[in-house]
Amino acid sequence: MHQDCPVCFEYLFESVNDVSVLHCGHTIHKSCLNEMREHFQYACPLCSKSVCDMSKVWEKIDLELAATPMPEPYLNKTVWILCNDCGENSHVQFHLVAQKCLNCKSYNTRQTRG
Repeated sequence: MHQDCPVCFEYLFESVNDVSVLHCGHTIHKSCLNEMREHFQYACPLCSKSVCDMSKVWEKIDLELAATPMPEPYLNKTVWILCNDCGENSHVQFHLVAQKCLNCKSYNTRQTRG
């Protein structure tokens, strides 16, 4: 609590606004968290972990990947990814839409190597 809100940079300990503790342990004003959600931002601004249960979104991305065939040049391409949610590295099949973590099944990932 002895830190600034990562969105508005107001000192949280002296704030009159309600404060929320995210799954990752970071703190943020509830109003700032609501504003993030209104702008479709669902990752902690400090560590990039998902701030809420994203399993329904991941299911929709699964369907999107299944419905989106890969162009020929990318069919056998693999990449290394880092999962922002569980911290695991995975070597996965590349897809233009997204890459799924093999450990926790999250799409909150970033490519680290091609």
